[in-house]
Amino acid sequence: MLLAAFVVALGVLAIVAVVDDDSWPAGQAQAVAVVATTQRLPLLGWVVGVVTPEPRVEETVVAGQQSTVVRPGDGRRWPAVVFVNGATRAGRHHPQVERLARGLARSGFLVVVPELPGLRAGEITPATTAATTRVAEATASRPDVRGGRVALYGVSVGASLALLAAERPGLAQRVSVVGGEAPWADLRRIVRLTTTGSYDGTPYETDPYALLAIGRSLGAGLPAGSGRSRLLRRLRAVPDDAPEPMAGFDPQAYDNGARALVELLRNDDPARFDDLYSRLPTRVRAAVEALSPLAGTERLRAPVELASGPHDKYFPPAESHSLAQAAPRTRVTITSTFDHAVPRLSVGDLADLARFDGFVVRFLRLAR
Repeated sequence: MLLAAFVVALGVLAIVAVVDDDSWPAGQAQAVAVVATTQRLPLLGWVVGVVTPEPRVEETVVAGQQSTVVRPGDGRRWPAVVFVNGATRAGRHHPQVERLARGLARSGFLVVVPELPGLRAGEITPATTAATTRVAEATASRPDVRGGRVALYGVSVGASLALLAAERPGLAQRVSVVGGEAPWADLRRIVRLTTTGSYDGTPYETDPYALLAIGRSLGAGLPAGSGRSRLLRRLRAVPDDAPEPMAGFDPQAYDNGARALVELLRNDDPARFDDLYSRLPTRVRAAVEALSPLAGTERLRAPVELASGPHDKYFPPAESHSLAQAAPRTRVTITSTFDHAVPRLSVGDLADLARFDGFVVRFLRLAR
C-alpha cells in the first residue's frame, strides 16, 4: 500500500514540472505539495522535496512591515499570495506558518507573510487592516509578481483581515482570490458571543482566549487617556491561556469609556448586551463596524473560498455562511479536517478529506 501511494504521489507531483495552467491536475499537484510540506507528511514530503526546487527565503520589510518573502527555487515572475496568520505569539515565525509559506513556494507561488501591528497579541484594530492592505498593494506591484495581482489567504482573524483588505477600493480589482479558514464576519456578533456565550440566541461555547482578544482589540480602540492605558496594560498582562481572563477586573476602577468596556466584557447576560454595547464610546463601536467584513461585501470583487470545522472554538461556521449569503462569489466548505484552522488529516473520513482537498485545489487554481 505504501509503495502504491508513493507511485501515485510521484506521478501527481511530476505534473508540477510540466503543467503550467489552471487545470485541475495542476491545482491538485500544487495542493499535494502544499499539504505535504505544511503537514510534514513523511512519504509525500520526501517526494515534494525531490520533485520541487528548494524555496528561497528572505527576511525584509514590505510596506513598512517586517515580512518573510519566500520565492520558488527558479524563475523570475510568479503569482503571489499574501498570507495573514492568526493571533499567535510566534507571529510569522510560527512553525506551521513557515512550512505553509514554503509549501506554497514549492507550488510555484511567491509568498509574503507580514508581521502586522497587534496581531501577535490578538489586539486587532483598523490599523491592522490598513497595514494588511498596504502589504497586499506593495506585493501586487512587485516586479517579480505576475500580472500585478495578488491572492490573499488568512487563518482565523487573519482571514477576516484578508477579507477586509480585499474590500478596500484601491485593492479590490487587484485581488485574484481570497481564501480563509474560520473568519469572523460580524464583529459585534462575536463580541456578544464571547461575553455571553450566546450566538443568535443559541448557546455556543468558545475558547476563553477569544474573550481576551476581544477585550484587547476593543481596549485599543478606546479614546486616549489614562483609563485606556491602564486597562490595556492590565489586559496585556493576562496570560493568553487564562481560563477566566476577566476575573478580578472591577468596572469601578475605571472611568468613562474604559468602565463601559469592562462592564460589557464582564457581562454574561444576553438580555443586557445591547444596552451595555450602546454605552461604548462611538469610536469603539465605529471600529467594530470597520472590522466586520460583512459590512463591506458590496465592495468585494474577488471570488472567496472559506473553510471551517463544524463547531469552531472561536468563530462559528455561521459567520462564513453569512458572508456567502451577502457575497454570491463566496463558497463555504465545512469539514471536520479543520480544528480552528489547523488541518488534521485522517483517512478515517474520506468524504471530509475530499472536501478539504477540493477547498485547497480551488483556492490554488484561482490564485494562479
